[in-house]
Amino acid sequence: MLNGALLQSVGTSYGLSMIFKGTLLALMYSSLWQRRQAQAWYLSLLGALMLLGPLLSFSQTGQLFWLAELQLVSKILALLLAFYYLKPLALQTPKACGQLLQRVMLISFLVVLVNVLLGLLGFGYTAYQPMEAVQQRFLGYKGFFYSTNELSALWLVLSCWALLYCWPRNKVAYLLTGLISLSCAALMLTKTGVLGCLVLVLLLPLLLQNGRWWQQRRALLGPLLLLSVMLCLLLLWQGPALLQWAGLWDKWQYAYQQRGLAGILLSSRDLYLSRSLQTLISEYPVWQLLFGVGISGMQLYLKKYFVELDLFDLWIFYGLAGVLVFVWSFTLLFWHNWQSRQRSQAAAIILLNLLLLMVCLLAGHVLTSGMLWLPWALLNISLLLPGGVGGTDERSA
Repeated sequence: MLNGALLQSVGTSYGLSMIFKGTLLALMYSSLWQRRQAQAWYLSLLGALMLLGPLLSFSQTGQLFWLAELQLVSKILALLLAFYYLKPLALQTPKACGQLLQRVMLISFLVVLVNVLLGLLGFGYTAYQPMEAVQQRFLGYKGFFYSTNELSALWLVLSCWALLYCWPRNKVAYLLTGLISLSCAALMLTKTGVLGCLVLVLLLPLLLQNGRWWQQRRALLGPLLLLSVMLCLLLLWQGPALLQWAGLWDKWQYAYQQRGLAGILLSSRDLYLSRSLQTLISEYPVWQLLFGVGISGMQLYLKKYFVELDLFDLWIFYGLAGVLVFVWSFTLLFWHNWQSRQRSQAAAIILLNLLLLMVCLLAGHVLTSGMLWLPWALLNISLLLPGGVGGTDERSA
Protein backbone atom coordinates (compact mmCIF):
# COMPACT_ATOMS: atom_id res chain seq x y z
CA MET A 1 0.00 0.00 0.00
CA LEU A 2 2.83 2.39 0.93
CA ASN A 3 4.63 1.34 -2.27
CA GLY A 4 1.61 2.33 -4.36
CA ALA A 5 1.16 5.64 -2.57
CA LEU A 6 4.81 6.57 -3.14
CA LEU A 7 4.65 5.41 -6.75
CA GLN A 8 1.63 7.60 -7.45
CA SER A 9 2.89 10.67 -5.57
CA VAL A 10 6.63 10.78 -6.39
CA GLY A 11 6.93 8.27 -9.23
CA THR A 12 9.04 5.68 -7.38
CA SER A 13 8.57 3.33 -4.43
CA TYR A 14 12.30 3.22 -3.53
CA GLY A 15 12.03 -0.57 -3.39
CA LEU A 16 10.62 -0.50 0.15
CA SER A 17 8.44 -3.57 -0.35
CA MET A 18 11.30 -5.55 -1.90
CA ILE A 19 13.65 -4.63 0.96
CA PHE A 20 11.11 -5.50 3.68
CA LYS A 21 10.02 -8.82 2.15
CA GLY A 22 13.56 -9.77 1.19
CA THR A 23 14.76 -9.17 4.76
CA LEU A 24 11.85 -11.18 6.19
CA LEU A 25 12.47 -14.12 3.84
CA ALA A 26 16.22 -14.02 4.57
CA LEU A 27 15.58 -14.17 8.32
CA MET A 28 13.14 -17.07 7.88
CA TYR A 29 15.62 -18.94 5.70
CA SER A 30 18.44 -18.36 8.19
CA SER A 31 16.29 -19.70 11.04
CA LEU A 32 15.17 -22.69 8.95
CA TRP A 33 18.78 -23.46 8.06
CA GLN A 34 19.67 -23.64 11.74
CA ARG A 35 16.68 -25.77 12.78
CA ARG A 36 15.66 -27.77 9.69
CA GLN A 37 18.73 -27.92 7.47
CA ALA A 38 17.36 -30.63 5.17
CA GLN A 39 14.29 -28.56 4.27
CA ALA A 40 16.49 -25.51 3.70
CA TRP A 41 18.63 -27.60 1.34
CA TYR A 42 15.56 -28.76 -0.60
CA LEU A 43 14.38 -25.17 -1.08
CA SER A 44 17.88 -24.06 -2.11
CA LEU A 45 18.10 -26.87 -4.66
CA LEU A 46 14.67 -26.00 -6.05
CA GLY A 47 15.66 -22.35 -6.38
CA ALA A 48 18.87 -23.31 -8.20
CA LEU A 49 16.97 -25.59 -10.60
CA MET A 50 14.47 -22.81 -11.33
CA LEU A 51 17.28 -20.36 -12.15
CA LEU A 52 18.94 -22.86 -14.50
CA GLY A 53 16.43 -22.05 -17.28
CA PRO A 54 17.06 -18.28 -17.29
CA LEU A 55 20.84 -18.92 -17.27
CA LEU A 56 20.55 -21.24 -20.29
CA SER A 57 18.36 -18.66 -21.98
CA PHE A 58 21.01 -16.00 -21.27
CA SER A 59 23.61 -18.08 -23.11
CA GLN A 60 21.43 -17.80 -26.26
CA THR A 61 19.93 -14.30 -25.97
CA GLY A 62 22.50 -12.40 -23.93
CA GLN A 63 19.67 -10.96 -21.81
CA LEU A 64 19.21 -11.71 -18.11
CA PHE A 65 17.23 -9.59 -15.64
CA TRP A 66 18.81 -11.27 -12.62
CA LEU A 67 17.03 -9.13 -10.03
CA ALA A 68 13.58 -9.79 -11.55
CA GLU A 69 14.33 -13.52 -11.73
CA LEU A 70 15.47 -13.67 -8.09
CA GLN A 71 12.41 -11.72 -6.99
CA LEU A 72 9.97 -14.02 -8.77
CA VAL A 73 11.71 -17.21 -7.61
CA SER A 74 11.65 -15.88 -4.04
CA LYS A 75 7.91 -15.15 -4.29
CA ILE A 76 7.17 -18.62 -5.68
CA LEU A 77 9.15 -20.40 -2.93
CA ALA A 78 7.95 -18.07 -0.15
CA LEU A 79 4.87 -20.15 0.71
CA LEU A 80 6.95 -23.31 1.22
CA LEU A 81 9.55 -21.41 3.22
CA ALA A 82 6.92 -19.79 5.46
CA PHE A 83 5.14 -23.10 6.01
CA TYR A 84 8.32 -24.96 7.00
CA TYR A 85 9.38 -22.05 9.23
CA LEU A 86 6.02 -21.71 11.00
CA LYS A 87 5.25 -25.41 11.55
CA PRO A 88 7.85 -26.02 14.30
CA LEU A 89 7.01 -22.61 15.76
CA ALA A 90 3.35 -23.65 16.10
CA LEU A 91 4.28 -26.97 17.71
CA GLN A 92 6.91 -25.60 20.12
CA THR A 93 5.49 -22.17 21.02
CA PRO A 94 1.77 -22.26 20.09
CA LYS A 95 0.90 -19.17 22.12
CA ALA A 96 3.45 -16.99 20.33
CA CYS A 97 2.42 -18.41 16.96
CA GLY A 98 -1.26 -17.75 17.74
CA GLN A 99 -0.48 -14.13 18.63
CA LEU A 100 1.49 -13.77 15.39
CA LEU A 101 -1.47 -15.18 13.45
CA GLN A 102 -3.99 -12.79 14.97
CA ARG A 103 -1.80 -9.70 14.60
CA VAL A 104 -0.75 -10.35 11.01
CA MET A 105 -4.30 -11.21 9.92
CA LEU A 106 -5.99 -8.31 11.74
CA ILE A 107 -3.50 -5.71 10.52
CA SER A 108 -3.67 -7.07 6.96
CA PHE A 109 -7.49 -7.12 7.02
CA LEU A 110 -7.66 -3.51 8.23
CA VAL A 111 -5.02 -2.33 5.75
CA VAL A 112 -6.95 -3.81 2.78
CA LEU A 113 -10.25 -2.45 4.13
CA VAL A 114 -8.84 1.08 4.60
CA ASN A 115 -7.23 0.85 1.17
CA VAL A 116 -10.57 0.06 -0.52
CA LEU A 117 -12.25 2.89 1.41
CA LEU A 118 -9.53 5.27 0.18
CA GLY A 119 -10.30 4.08 -3.34
CA LEU A 120 -13.96 4.97 -2.78
CA LEU A 121 -12.85 8.47 -1.77
CA GLY A 122 -10.96 8.86 -5.02
CA PHE A 123 -7.41 8.02 -3.91
CA GLY A 124 -5.16 5.48 -5.58
CA TYR A 125 -5.89 3.52 -8.75
CA THR A 126 -8.94 2.04 -10.40
CA ALA A 127 -9.06 -1.76 -10.55
CA TYR A 128 -9.14 -1.79 -14.36
CA GLN A 129 -8.24 0.54 -17.17
CA PRO A 130 -11.03 1.70 -19.53
CA MET A 131 -11.48 -0.33 -22.73
CA GLU A 132 -12.01 1.41 -26.05
CA ALA A 133 -14.63 -1.07 -27.25
CA VAL A 134 -16.60 -1.14 -23.98
CA GLN A 135 -18.33 1.63 -22.06
CA GLN A 136 -17.85 1.00 -18.35
CA ARG A 137 -19.22 3.46 -15.84
CA PHE A 138 -17.50 1.66 -12.97
CA LEU A 139 -13.90 0.43 -13.18
CA GLY A 140 -13.55 -0.83 -9.59
CA TYR A 141 -11.13 0.22 -6.89
CA LYS A 142 -7.80 -1.16 -5.75
CA GLY A 143 -6.53 1.88 -3.86
CA PHE A 144 -2.75 1.97 -3.69
CA PHE A 145 -2.16 -1.72 -4.40
CA TYR A 146 -0.66 -2.60 -7.76
CA SER A 147 -2.34 -5.84 -8.84
CA THR A 148 -6.10 -6.26 -8.47
CA ASN A 149 -5.93 -10.03 -8.92
CA GLU A 150 -3.30 -10.40 -6.18
CA LEU A 151 -5.36 -8.18 -3.91
CA SER A 152 -8.55 -10.20 -4.46
CA ALA A 153 -6.73 -13.49 -3.73
CA LEU A 154 -5.32 -11.99 -0.55
CA TRP A 155 -8.81 -10.79 0.38
CA LEU A 156 -10.09 -14.36 0.07
CA VAL A 157 -7.57 -15.54 2.68
CA LEU A 158 -8.24 -12.62 5.03
CA SER A 159 -12.01 -13.02 4.67
CA CYS A 160 -11.74 -16.73 5.50
CA TRP A 161 -9.79 -15.87 8.67
CA ALA A 162 -12.27 -13.15 9.71
CA LEU A 163 -15.30 -15.40 9.13
CA LEU A 164 -13.75 -18.30 11.04
CA TYR A 165 -12.91 -15.94 13.89
CA CYS A 166 -16.42 -14.44 14.09
CA TRP A 167 -18.66 -17.52 13.65
CA PRO A 168 -18.18 -19.18 17.08
CA ARG A 169 -18.25 -15.83 18.90
CA ASN A 170 -21.13 -13.87 17.45
CA LYS A 171 -23.41 -14.73 14.54
CA VAL A 172 -24.35 -11.06 13.97
CA ALA A 173 -20.64 -10.23 13.70
CA TYR A 174 -20.34 -13.05 11.16
CA LEU A 175 -23.12 -11.56 9.02
CA LEU A 176 -21.55 -8.07 9.18
CA THR A 177 -18.13 -9.47 8.33
CA GLY A 178 -19.63 -11.41 5.43
CA LEU A 179 -21.28 -8.23 4.14
CA ILE A 180 -18.00 -6.32 4.40
CA SER A 181 -16.17 -9.14 2.65
CA LEU A 182 -18.63 -9.27 -0.26
CA SER A 183 -18.80 -5.47 -0.56
CA CYS A 184 -15.02 -5.08 -0.78
CA ALA A 185 -14.77 -7.94 -3.27
CA ALA A 186 -17.47 -6.29 -5.41
CA LEU A 187 -15.62 -2.96 -5.31
CA MET A 188 -12.46 -4.70 -6.55
CA LEU A 189 -14.56 -5.96 -9.47
CA THR A 190 -12.95 -9.40 -9.87
CA LYS A 191 -14.72 -12.72 -10.45
CA THR A 192 -12.22 -14.31 -8.07
CA GLY A 193 -13.11 -12.03 -5.20
CA VAL A 194 -16.89 -11.91 -5.62
CA LEU A 195 -17.53 -15.61 -6.27
CA GLY A 196 -14.89 -16.79 -3.80
CA CYS A 197 -16.18 -14.62 -0.95
CA LEU A 198 -19.77 -15.62 -1.73
CA VAL A 199 -18.83 -19.32 -1.50
CA LEU A 200 -17.00 -18.77 1.79
CA VAL A 201 -19.82 -16.75 3.40
CA LEU A 202 -22.47 -19.33 2.44
CA LEU A 203 -20.59 -22.56 3.09
CA LEU A 204 -18.39 -21.94 6.13
CA PRO A 205 -21.28 -22.14 8.65
CA LEU A 206 -22.27 -25.52 7.20
CA LEU A 207 -18.72 -26.86 7.21
CA LEU A 208 -18.25 -25.92 10.86
CA GLN A 209 -21.12 -28.12 12.06
CA ASN A 210 -20.58 -31.62 13.46
CA GLY A 211 -22.25 -34.87 12.39
CA ARG A 212 -24.76 -34.77 15.26
CA TRP A 213 -25.98 -31.36 14.10
CA TRP A 214 -26.63 -32.73 10.60
CA GLN A 215 -28.43 -35.80 11.95
CA GLN A 216 -30.74 -33.66 14.05
CA ARG A 217 -31.60 -31.50 11.05
CA ARG A 218 -31.81 -34.20 8.38
CA ALA A 219 -35.40 -33.22 7.62
CA LEU A 220 -34.21 -29.75 6.63
CA LEU A 221 -31.91 -31.03 3.86
CA GLY A 222 -34.74 -31.32 1.30
CA PRO A 223 -36.11 -27.79 1.84
CA LEU A 224 -32.55 -26.43 1.97
CA LEU A 225 -31.72 -28.04 -1.38
CA LEU A 226 -34.95 -26.69 -2.88
CA LEU A 227 -34.16 -23.22 -1.57
CA SER A 228 -30.65 -23.40 -3.06
CA VAL A 229 -32.06 -24.34 -6.48
CA MET A 230 -34.57 -21.46 -6.29
CA LEU A 231 -31.80 -19.00 -5.37
CA CYS A 232 -29.72 -20.21 -8.31
CA LEU A 233 -32.67 -19.75 -10.67
CA LEU A 234 -33.29 -16.28 -9.24
CA LEU A 235 -29.65 -15.35 -9.81
CA LEU A 236 -29.84 -16.59 -13.40
CA TRP A 237 -33.05 -14.63 -13.97
CA GLN A 238 -31.68 -11.41 -12.48
CA GLY A 239 -28.09 -12.05 -13.61
CA PRO A 240 -27.93 -9.33 -16.30
CA ALA A 241 -29.37 -6.72 -13.91
CA LEU A 242 -26.89 -7.69 -11.18
CA LEU A 243 -23.96 -7.58 -13.60
CA GLN A 244 -25.07 -4.18 -14.89
CA TRP A 245 -25.30 -2.93 -11.31
CA ALA A 246 -21.78 -4.24 -10.64
CA GLY A 247 -20.45 -2.66 -13.83
CA LEU A 248 -19.54 -6.00 -15.42
CA TRP A 249 -22.28 -6.60 -17.96
CA ASP A 250 -20.83 -4.65 -20.91
CA LYS A 251 -17.34 -6.03 -20.30
CA TRP A 252 -18.51 -9.65 -20.05
CA GLN A 253 -20.82 -9.27 -23.05
CA TYR A 254 -17.93 -7.97 -25.13
CA ALA A 255 -15.65 -10.81 -23.93
CA TYR A 256 -18.33 -13.39 -24.83
CA GLN A 257 -18.81 -11.93 -28.30
CA GLN A 258 -15.07 -12.00 -28.94
CA ARG A 259 -14.04 -15.38 -27.50
CA GLY A 260 -17.16 -17.15 -26.19
CA LEU A 261 -17.37 -18.59 -22.69
CA ALA A 262 -13.56 -18.86 -22.52
CA GLY A 263 -13.41 -15.08 -22.89
CA ILE A 264 -15.45 -14.65 -19.71
CA LEU A 265 -13.76 -17.40 -17.68
CA LEU A 266 -10.17 -16.72 -18.72
CA SER A 267 -10.30 -13.00 -19.62
CA SER A 268 -8.13 -13.56 -22.74
CA ARG A 269 -5.53 -15.56 -20.82
CA ASP A 270 -5.93 -18.38 -23.35
CA LEU A 271 -4.79 -15.89 -25.99
CA TYR A 272 -1.76 -14.90 -23.91
CA LEU A 273 -0.94 -18.58 -23.41
CA SER A 274 -1.14 -19.28 -27.13
CA ARG A 275 1.20 -16.37 -27.93
CA SER A 276 3.67 -17.40 -25.22
CA LEU A 277 3.78 -21.02 -26.41
CA GLN A 278 4.22 -19.94 -30.04
CA THR A 279 7.11 -17.69 -29.01
CA LEU A 280 8.68 -20.40 -26.88
CA ILE A 281 8.53 -23.00 -29.66
CA SER A 282 9.64 -20.69 -32.47
CA GLU A 283 12.49 -18.89 -30.67
CA TYR A 284 13.99 -21.63 -28.47
CA PRO A 285 15.05 -25.27 -28.93
CA VAL A 286 12.61 -27.95 -27.80
CA TRP A 287 14.81 -29.08 -24.90
CA GLN A 288 14.43 -25.59 -23.37
CA LEU A 289 10.84 -26.54 -22.51
CA LEU A 290 12.30 -28.73 -19.75
CA PHE A 291 14.13 -25.86 -18.07
CA GLY A 292 12.09 -22.77 -19.00
CA VAL A 293 13.44 -19.47 -20.27
CA GLY A 294 12.77 -17.14 -17.36
CA ILE A 295 11.16 -13.72 -17.40
CA SER A 296 14.18 -12.48 -19.35
CA GLY A 297 13.67 -14.98 -22.17
CA MET A 298 10.00 -14.06 -22.67
CA GLN A 299 10.30 -10.31 -22.13
CA LEU A 300 12.72 -10.16 -25.04
CA TYR A 301 9.89 -11.06 -27.44
CA LEU A 302 6.61 -10.21 -25.69
CA LYS A 303 5.38 -7.08 -23.95
CA LYS A 304 2.75 -9.18 -22.11
CA TYR A 305 5.04 -11.98 -20.95
CA PHE A 306 2.91 -13.18 -17.99
CA VAL A 307 0.14 -15.59 -19.03
CA GLU A 308 -1.52 -15.03 -15.61
CA LEU A 309 -2.20 -18.75 -15.22
CA ASP A 310 0.21 -19.84 -12.49
CA LEU A 311 0.86 -23.40 -13.66
CA PHE A 312 1.76 -22.26 -17.18
CA ASP A 313 3.73 -19.24 -15.98
CA LEU A 314 5.85 -21.48 -13.73
CA TRP A 315 6.39 -23.96 -16.58
CA ILE A 316 7.27 -21.34 -19.21
CA PHE A 317 9.61 -19.43 -16.89
CA TYR A 318 11.19 -22.30 -14.95
CA GLY A 319 10.33 -25.55 -16.73
CA LEU A 320 9.73 -28.78 -14.83
CA ALA A 321 11.22 -27.24 -11.66
CA GLY A 322 8.44 -24.65 -11.69
CA VAL A 323 5.80 -27.34 -12.20
CA LEU A 324 7.33 -29.28 -9.29
CA VAL A 325 6.98 -26.25 -7.01
CA PHE A 326 3.32 -25.88 -8.03
CA VAL A 327 2.54 -29.54 -7.31
CA TRP A 328 4.61 -29.59 -4.10
CA SER A 329 2.96 -26.45 -2.70
CA PHE A 330 -0.62 -27.67 -3.04
CA THR A 331 0.21 -31.29 -2.14
CA LEU A 332 1.87 -30.09 1.06
CA LEU A 333 -1.13 -27.93 2.03
CA PHE A 334 -3.76 -30.58 1.29
CA TRP A 335 -1.76 -33.29 3.07
CA HIS A 336 -1.42 -31.01 6.08
CA ASN A 337 -5.18 -30.33 5.97
CA TRP A 338 -5.90 -34.07 5.74
CA GLN A 339 -3.70 -34.82 8.75
CA SER A 340 -5.68 -32.19 10.69
CA ARG A 341 -9.07 -33.35 9.42
CA GLN A 342 -10.39 -33.94 12.95
CA ARG A 343 -10.20 -30.21 13.60
CA SER A 344 -13.48 -28.44 12.93
CA GLN A 345 -11.85 -25.66 10.92
CA ALA A 346 -9.98 -28.05 8.62
CA ALA A 347 -12.88 -28.36 6.16
CA ALA A 348 -13.14 -24.58 5.86
CA ILE A 349 -9.42 -24.21 5.16
CA ILE A 350 -9.57 -27.07 2.63
CA LEU A 351 -12.35 -25.12 0.88
CA LEU A 352 -10.14 -22.02 0.82
CA ASN A 353 -7.21 -23.99 -0.61
CA LEU A 354 -9.47 -25.47 -3.29
CA LEU A 355 -10.67 -21.98 -4.22
CA LEU A 356 -7.07 -20.74 -4.45
CA LEU A 357 -6.14 -23.77 -6.58
CA MET A 358 -8.95 -22.86 -8.98
CA VAL A 359 -7.74 -19.25 -9.00
CA CYS A 360 -4.23 -20.52 -9.75
CA LEU A 361 -5.49 -22.45 -12.74
CA LEU A 362 -7.93 -19.83 -14.08
CA ALA A 363 -6.67 -16.39 -13.02
CA GLY A 364 -3.13 -16.65 -11.63
CA HIS A 365 -1.39 -14.31 -9.18
CA VAL A 366 -1.47 -16.81 -6.30
CA LEU A 367 1.90 -18.59 -6.12
CA THR A 368 3.51 -15.64 -7.95
CA SER A 369 2.05 -13.14 -5.48
CA GLY A 370 4.28 -11.19 -3.14
CA MET A 371 1.41 -10.45 -0.72
CA LEU A 372 -0.35 -13.77 -0.24
CA TRP A 373 2.25 -16.23 1.05
CA LEU A 374 2.49 -15.25 4.74
CA PRO A 375 -1.27 -14.96 5.56
CA TRP A 376 -1.94 -18.12 3.55
CA ALA A 377 0.75 -20.11 5.37
CA LEU A 378 -0.37 -18.76 8.76
CA LEU A 379 -4.00 -19.76 8.18
CA ASN A 380 -3.01 -23.32 7.26
CA ILE A 381 -0.62 -23.57 10.20
CA SER A 382 -3.45 -22.46 12.54
CA LEU A 383 -4.72 -26.06 12.37
CA LEU A 384 -1.77 -27.02 14.59
CA LEU A 385 -2.69 -24.48 17.29
CA PRO A 386 -4.76 -25.67 20.28
CA GLY A 387 -7.67 -23.35 19.50
CA GLY A 388 -7.20 -22.96 15.76
CA VAL A 389 -8.21 -19.55 14.42
CA GLY A 390 -9.10 -17.37 17.39
CA GLY A 391 -8.73 -20.07 20.03
CA THR A 392 -12.24 -21.53 19.63
CA ASP A 393 -11.79 -24.53 17.36
CA GLU A 394 -14.90 -26.44 18.38
CA ARG A 395 -17.76 -27.58 16.16
CA SER A 396 -21.06 -25.81 16.66
CA ALA A 397 -23.74 -27.94 18.23
